[in-house]
Amino acid sequence: MINLKKVAAFCCLMLAISLQMFAAVASQNQPTLTLKEALNKASRQFHVSFIYEDELVSNKRVNTPADDSYKKVEDYLSAVLKPYNLKFRKLGGSQYAIYGTSDKAKEKDKTNHVAPEEAVSEQTASQQPAVQMTQVQTNRSVDTTGTDTRILVGVVTDESMAPVSSATIMVPGTRYMTVTGKNGDFSLKVPVNAQKIQVSCIAYESQVLPVNNAIYYKIALKDKTGYLKPVEVVSTGYVNLPKERATGSFGVVTAKELEKIPTANVINRLEGMVPGLQMQLTAGDNSFVYDNVTPAPASNTRTIGMNNYNYNIRGTTTLKSETSPLVVVDGFPTEFDLKTLNPNDIEQITFLRDAAAASIWGARAANGVIVIQTKKGRLRQPAVNFGVGYSTQARPDIGYLKLMNSAQVLALDKEMVDKGIVTSASYNPYTSGLKYNIDKGVDLAFQLNSGRITQAQYDAQVAELSKRNNYSQLSDYLMQPATAQNYNLSVSGGTDVHTYYLSGAYSKENTSTVGNSGERINLVANQEFKILKKITLGVSLKGAFFNYANNGIGLNILANGANTFMPYDDIHDNFYYTIGEHYADSLENLGYRNWSTNYLDELKMNRNYTRDNNYTGTITLDIPIYKGIGFNASYMQERDFFTIRNTLDKNSAYVRDLYNKGTVMSGTTLVHNFPDGSILRATNNNMNNYSARGQFTYNRSIKEDHQISALAGMEVRQTLNSANSYTIYGYNPATGIGVTTAYGTYYATMDYSGGYLGGYPTQTDYMKRYLSYYGNAAYTYKNKYTLSGSVRYDDYNNFGLEKKYRAKPFWSSGLSWNVSKESFMQDVSWVSSLRVRGTFGINGNINQDLRPFTNISLGSSDGQTGLPTATVISPANPALKWENTYVTNLGIDYGLLNGRLSGTIDLYNKKGTDIIYLLEVNPTLLGSGNTINRNGVTMSNRGIDLGINGAIVDGKNFGWNMGVNFSYNTNKITSSLLKPTTSFYSSFSGQIVGYASDAVFAYRNAGLDSLGWTKIYDQNGNKIRSNVAVTDMGAVKYAGRRTAPVYGSLQNTFRYKNWSMFVLATYSFGSVFRAPVATQYPTSRKLFYNTSGDIANRWQNAGDEAKTIVPGIAGAYAATSVLRYAYSDVNIQPGDYIRLREISLSYQLPSEMAGKVFARNIKISGAVRNLGLIWKKNKLGLDPDYVPALASTVLHLPATPQYNLMLNVGF
Repeated sequence: MINLKKVAAFCCLMLAISLQMFAAVASQNQPTLTLKEALNKASRQFHVSFIYEDELVSNKRVNTPADDSYKKVEDYLSAVLKPYNLKFRKLGGSQYAIYGTSDKAKEKDKTNHVAPEEAVSEQTASQQPAVQMTQVQTNRSVDTTGTDTRILVGVVTDESMAPVSSATIMVPGTRYMTVTGKNGDFSLKVPVNAQKIQVSCIAYESQVLPVNNAIYYKIALKDKTGYLKPVEVVSTGYVNLPKERATGSFGVVTAKELEKIPTANVINRLEGMVPGLQMQLTAGDNSFVYDNVTPAPASNTRTIGMNNYNYNIRGTTTLKSETSPLVVVDGFPTEFDLKTLNPNDIEQITFLRDAAAASIWGARAANGVIVIQTKKGRLRQPAVNFGVGYSTQARPDIGYLKLMNSAQVLALDKEMVDKGIVTSASYNPYTSGLKYNIDKGVDLAFQLNSGRITQAQYDAQVAELSKRNNYSQLSDYLMQPATAQNYNLSVSGGTDVHTYYLSGAYSKENTSTVGNSGERINLVANQEFKILKKITLGVSLKGAFFNYANNGIGLNILANGANTFMPYDDIHDNFYYTIGEHYADSLENLGYRNWSTNYLDELKMNRNYTRDNNYTGTITLDIPIYKGIGFNASYMQERDFFTIRNTLDKNSAYVRDLYNKGTVMSGTTLVHNFPDGSILRATNNNMNNYSARGQFTYNRSIKEDHQISALAGMEVRQTLNSANSYTIYGYNPATGIGVTTAYGTYYATMDYSGGYLGGYPTQTDYMKRYLSYYGNAAYTYKNKYTLSGSVRYDDYNNFGLEKKYRAKPFWSSGLSWNVSKESFMQDVSWVSSLRVRGTFGINGNINQDLRPFTNISLGSSDGQTGLPTATVISPANPALKWENTYVTNLGIDYGLLNGRLSGTIDLYNKKGTDIIYLLEVNPTLLGSGNTINRNGVTMSNRGIDLGINGAIVDGKNFGWNMGVNFSYNTNKITSSLLKPTTSFYSSFSGQIVGYASDAVFAYRNAGLDSLGWTKIYDQNGNKIRSNVAVTDMGAVKYAGRRTAPVYGSLQNTFRYKNWSMFVLATYSFGSVFRAPVATQYPTSRKLFYNTSGDIANRWQNAGDEAKTIVPGIAGAYAATSVLRYAYSDVNIQPGDYIRLREISLSYQLPSEMAGKVFARNIKISGAVRNLGLIWKKNKLGLDPDYVPALASTVLHLPATPQYNLMLNVGF
């Protein structure tokens, strides 16, 4: 038998011998090249670059290696350098240094270390793999004298190990110098006796380093703290542009600037950073767990991250549609909240403020666009960064709410009884069975008036209660110091074929509300792969995972209502809110369950949890085609799995109340109609979004004078929301099982009103689809004049039944002139840069809740008929179409005094048309009502943005940098199909032509009449009482705007050696707010408690109208009277303020100290945030951003100072 394996082995051996013989013969006949030509050939073949002295390679020739003779660059170099006894060394990436054997002794020395680094050993073919990278032009020493010299080579990086280009390396006092290439590489000829080299670069601290016998130097430059680097590149989300060639208005926040704010939410870190960005942080520094109050334990809903912050770019030109900017992350719009991002993963945030910048995004760009770029890997050795932070802050101050004390509340209780406001038998336990709750003060008044206690007994009990002030109990038991801890770890690096950025982060927050907390985990993996040398494949995976516990009671028990916590109440006591205590006692004696509420027990029984898991995957493919033409294909998918599980314990007050009310007496037996057990309420919301895009790009410079960049593409996008909810009664948490429920079935109750089991399972699916075609182009001539244009054609499935309503083109055009490049500016030395630009275009906006067809929601069966029910969510509107915003922008970018002073000035005007608002229609078209959200309003929006940055002091050891942002914005309704009217109670309804969309109107207060009712002036200037209706808009006056038209920030950074201090102040001028006064009084039909402090100054007796403007509580028109008082001009307050937001201090350990623990850098930082108002215009002592409204269950209190400590280490 023939052994095939042996035959195959023999054939392979003979083939190898033949190839070796062929190579030997071929080498004898090869033509020769100069050594320099051979190295250039290697650069092209292996995509590498070389650093060497010309003297080393001149007058040397080598045999020409065949193109396929060597698979590795190291083998090639060994062959061509060996005949001349030359050596090579790999410097990093794709760069090699070539040197002579006379330098061999130098190889054994350590490198000069700025960051600790072992000397690079000599490279051999067996030690280093081949690399592939475009050849880098290496700068040469400018000195060519014959002095005895040697060569220093190396690389200059920043603290994150990113290459620093254009850095100058020189020998002080000589003409020996060079400049680093784009990869930070350098080669410098120095005298053999040189002792020092100096390294300097704009925006970095200069360094003077000792020179020893090392060949290779790895130098890490420190950022010049506070120095604002000129932003060279801006991103639109589709393409990156050199700023000098961009005609649009951009604002940029870099990773370095984000690091100054020590919070775990991106939103908080953006405050005051960019002109035109207006923010309100009503949740303080809670980064992803919001609110310092939550709804009551029995509430059906718990909002997380809703209405806790709002922000806009250059105001608004919409009323009912999206008001927030479009957020784009790594090139794709996202439906996720910004809290899902870890700030430490962000490389840069670009704000697109005008049409030329944002129109590429078309229909969703009217409110501006926020483009977020996350960090990517870089061509360098692996860099590891670790950070840890901890913060704490005191409980909020309840005293800020300005509530009545116990004596004042008791006096109000007595007056309500004495004046007959509380007279119904259903409220008086001593005249009939009490079915409703009353507080202690009303109870004592009833006892006194009915003769159950004497005046002396009443006075004694009132005196005892008046001594109490138990609001502090709420702070002690329901509030707590807020804490937060954050941990971040990232690893990044790469070679010419693969770069990577990997990170993980964990954050935990305990809010100021006991029982409310949250955890967040962020994972990011951004990678890029080089395929076939030129094709780039990008893969990005991101995950954000949240767990919330929402078990707090908070301060909502102070809000107005039938269950308001009184200052004399004791939180340890039992309270009867849904039924009177005396009536409850009689029922409990019959066998009913305990009917009381104990807040501390309720706090222990709350089991309300939310889980929110977000996933994002992105794939991009960049293919260069030919001479600047490229193709990009990309795909993104987002998945969100959101789950709420609220378990209402069977022993909670809410469930006991339902159980008791569903219990009826049948003879002498109690019949329980409500299921026994806990109640589980669950909501699941899944989101599945995808975007796919294909685009061609063209970037080309022609004869240096002409630069063209263009792109054209197509994009499809779909968002699908799928939500369901259900309620399980008789639920046993231990087994996870409930009872079979007949939802909607009527059952008898003890008060004969009847009830039914709600929570019928629901399912909602909502799909939105977008189809877009877009193009963008810019032409630059001589780096001076740029003309740009863009167009986008959007189609959206939920706008209009006809294509003319659905599909809409959006476009923009722009011009810029780089004045500083002109010849006549070359002698103006104090002007470093000057550029003028102008743009015009059309952006769009949508309302994603409106549809052209009738939208209904199916509900449970009717309790009486048993038939299914449905609710019309929105009636058909077949003519629904896009809102349009026409934007004009004129801007100037300047730099003075060699860049030490720089800034931008932008003037803009925005005109909104076809704006959606609630407008009247023919009522026969709706079946009920006469209004529908439809297009029919126009408005204007104009303003100015200024940004100034200056290096006030720029010394070697001390520096002071200042940044000032200033914005002015105002808007006006220019036309509307709505006819504005005043209401009988409050001030007005609707948008008023000629005024801002957030205009505040108020009645003109005329004091009180003899009955204690509010008087106002009518349209003719006559005083009218509260029983006279108002229907003319002339009866109200314009008081101002809710949103400040003037706002901005002042940033100061001080540097002293390795210390740095950052101070941030923000300001807001020109807004107004309504003072938090009483808006509702108790009535005989509804016992309603209100503890607003101003009620203590109310009218009580005839003649009080001469000393107070707070109306009395009695009379047929008391409800109208208090509303007119609340909405009158006497309660309008100015909202101007200056706030000290943050002071931070950091210390960067010297490199040599960090090196002792094998670290690249170590920074220790401390910060104090929320230091309060430096100045405020209102005289009430209120923070305009935190105006407490007792009529609401969300009592935002000012954030207390937050103390932060951080440690960051890089390896």
